[in-house]
Parts: sequence; structure tokens; C-alpha cells
Amino acid sequence: MANVTVVNLNPCLDWSWHIGAFTHGGMNRVTSTRQDAAGKGINVCIALKSLGLSPVCRGFNYRENGAAITQKLDEYGVAHDFVEADGAVRVNIKLYDDSGKMTELNQAGGAVGAEAIEDLKIKTVGRSPKPHELLKKVDQNFDVLVLSGSRPAGVPVDFYAQLCKEWQGKVILDCEGEALKTAIDSAPPFLIKPNLFELESTFGVQLPTQETIVNFSCTLIKKGVEMVCVSLGAEGALFVTQDEAFFSPALSLEVKAVQGAGDAMVAGLVYAMHSRQHATPAEMLRCAMAAAAATVTREGTRMCDRAGFDAMLPRVAVHTI
Repeated sequence: MANVTVVNLNPCLDWSWHIGAFTHGGMNRVTSTRQDAAGKGINVCIALKSLGLSPVCRGFNYRENGAAITQKLDEYGVAHDFVEADGAVRVNIKLYDDSGKMTELNQAGGAVGAEAIEDLKIKTVGRSPKPHELLKKVDQNFDVLVLSGSRPAGVPVDFYAQLCKEWQGKVILDCEGEALKTAIDSAPPFLIKPNLFELESTFGVQLPTQETIVNFSCTLIKKGVEMVCVSLGAEGALFVTQDEAFFSPALSLEVKAVQGAGDAMVAGLVYAMHSRQHATPAEMLRCAMAAAAATVTREGTRMCDRAGFDAMLPRVAVHTI
């Protein structure tokens, strides 16, 4: 059975604030609040654990208030092995108004030193192998490494690319900007999962239709990426391989929060790969959409549970493009 390692470089405390009509430059009274320990990789781990998998969460945690992160993982029974850094866990504010729209105010994250960065690399992939060892395929061959989220200050832009290069199993990468471009150019991961905004902004393109998204995804596949899953928010998601492309429309739901939806999609993809040894792309997309749907119907940064996932799965439609 494959192992799942999830790397979370930039943990956070998510504050969800609800207000009435948003007044720019004026007084906005908060009607309700919720705080959740989070981070993209942490969210993925919690969703995977709820779906019945046993991931290991690695990454950075901060000494000042990092206990909130480990307590959250302990609450769900998620194994973790962090490298500690000086400073405090960043705070992200998710501001919801009566329209249902969310405005985000995200801190960058405290700086991490070179020693901590090297420690995390060793924890994740071991020491750099000798050239002849690169030819060996070990039990890691079918293991999954999930790299998800932003980098705190001090972490080099090619850090994800380094991990992609040295991991000998499958890598799922969910990030944006130069970190994504560098990984694709130097060590293409098995699967990437940007949302449409991230895809367009990272590569400086406009992709107004499903056809343009699929065609651009195919250019990334030609560089070595095997699968591309593009989340489209309220529209649904696309899944592209070398030979096939699929679209899944979003379900009609009462949406209570949207943060964590993309992380739930990643968890759904991993779940499909793990629970179905020869999962088809259509099955992977279906599981991703079910996990996301079961997440957005919960308040705050609360990930899907198994009951919600099972309820959503038969409702998800997947169409061949």
C-alpha cells in the first residue's frame, strides 16, 4: 500500500469574519468569527485522514504559536514531523459579506533559515543520493508526495523542484508562480492542480474557454507533466491527460465557505489514486469534485468528512470533452 507524505511549508491561522454589506474605507461590523489552524498541506492531510488514509505531514512550524497547528493535527490523528523555525504562524483573514463573496488578507509567513530548509529536505527525501543510486527504484516508487501552498521567506523558489527531482514516487504539486514554472521546467511532477487564476497568472496567458484551457494544459503535458487538473471555482473543474480531457460541473449547493476547496480536491485525487490502484482520470476527477463539494458546505476552514464525501460522490457528473 502506498504511503502519502504531504509537505506544508507555510502554516496559518485562518480567521473567518462575516459582515453585512462591505463598506470600503468605512466601518464594517463583524457579526460572527471563526478561527481554524490551517495551511494548504495541513488541509490536505485532514481531508485524507477523514477519507480513511494515513498521511504524514511534514513542513515548517513556528515556535511562538505553532502548538495550534500540531493540536489540530493531533485532534484528527494525523502524524506529523515538522522542522521548527523562529517566529509565529501567520494569520489569514477570510472576510465574507452578505453577497457571499470572500475577500482574503493573507500574511506572507515568517522567514526560515537555511539549516531548517536543509533539515526539511532530509526529512522528506533523505540525503541527496549518489549518482548511481538514482538508477534504483525503491519502495517509494508508488508512494505519493503532495507539495502544496506558498513558500515563507527564505525558502528558494526551486525548493519544490528539488523535492520533485529527488522523490522517486509520484508528486502532486499545487502551487503557483515561479515555483510552479521552475518545477515543470526542471523536474515535471506527475500531476499539477492550479486553479484557473493561478494558471493564467503564472504563465501570463488568457484562457477564456474550456478548449483554450485544455490546449494550454497539453503544452504542459508535453513538458513532462502527466496530468493537469484545473479548478474553475463555481464552474467546476477540468482534468487533462495526454490522450483525454474531462469536465465536471460544480454541484448546486448551499456554499458556506470556499477556503479549503482546492485542498479537498487534491485530497480527492490522492484518495482515488490510493484506493483504486488503476483509477481512471474520470474517477480521479469525480473523487476530487466530491471532496470539494463536501468541504464548501461546511463553515470556516473545515475539511470534508467521509459521510459528506460519500453523499456527494454519486451526484458528481463527469463529461468527456
